[in-house]
Amino acid sequence: MSAKHFFFDFDNTLTRSKSPILPEHEEILVAFAKRADVIVVSGSSEKNIWSRMTDRSKGSYYSLTQNGNRAFDKDRVLLWELPLSESQKEAIKKFILLARAHTPTIVPDENDLLEDRGCQISFSFIGQHADINLKEKFDPDFSKRRAILKDLHEEVERLGQEHGIEVTIGGTTNFDIYQKGKNKGYNCRKLMDHYTWQKDECLYIGDALFPGGNDETVVGVMETKPVKDYRETYEYLGSLL
Repeated sequence: MSAKHFFFDFDNTLTRSKSPILPEHEEILVAFAKRADVIVVSGSSEKNIWSRMTDRSKGSYYSLTQNGNRAFDKDRVLLWELPLSESQKEAIKKFILLARAHTPTIVPDENDLLEDRGCQISFSFIGQHADINLKEKFDPDFSKRRAILKDLHEEVERLGQEHGIEVTIGGTTNFDIYQKGKNKGYNCRKLMDHYTWQKDECLYIGDALFPGGNDETVVGVMETKPVKDYRETYEYLGSLL
C-alpha cells in the first residue's frame, strides 16, 4: 500500500446509516488498522460513532466527529473542538425552517429532526432516528437535497456572509451545518498537520465526494476514493489485506 493513513466517512461508508458496524466488517477494519492509520470522519457526534463500534476496535482509530470540529486521538483524548456560537445557532434554526417549508415531509417524530451537537447542527428531513428503510428511500441519490440547496442558494450564501455558516449534505437525510470553512477537508488537513503526515501518504474513502456532498471538501487535500456504499468499502479493504 502506498498510503499509510486512511480516512473514512462513516455512514454508508463504514456502516449502514445510523446502524452498528457489522461484526465481520469490524473484524476487517481492526485487521486493517494494524497495517495503517484509520481515521473516522463523520458529521455524527463521538457518542454516536463510538456506540456503533464495539470494544474490539476501541483504540484502533482516530475520530474526527462533527465533520472534524471535535477531534480525538486513538485513546479518545480530545485534540480540539470548534463550537458554534449562540447567534450562529439561531441563524441556523431560521434556515432550517426555510428548508422544511421548501420540502414539507411527513415525519414519524417532529422532535427528532434537529440535533444540536455543539460544533454542528444536523437537520434531518425524516428524523435522526427514523426507520432506516424509510430514510434510505428519501433521497438515495442525493438529488433532492442538492436541488434544495440550489433553490435556497441565496439563503445559504447569506448564512455564510452574515453568520460564517456552511451547509452541506450529510448522511441519508441530513443537512450538516457548521462554521464556514470548518468542514471535513479543513479538519482532515488539520489532523495531517498535527501529526506531520504527508499528503501523498493519505487516502480518503467516502460515498459523498460529489459536488455538494459532505466529502467533497476533502478533494484536493489528499487522494480520494469514491465508494457506492459500505459493502464496496470492505471489498476494497479486503483486496488490500
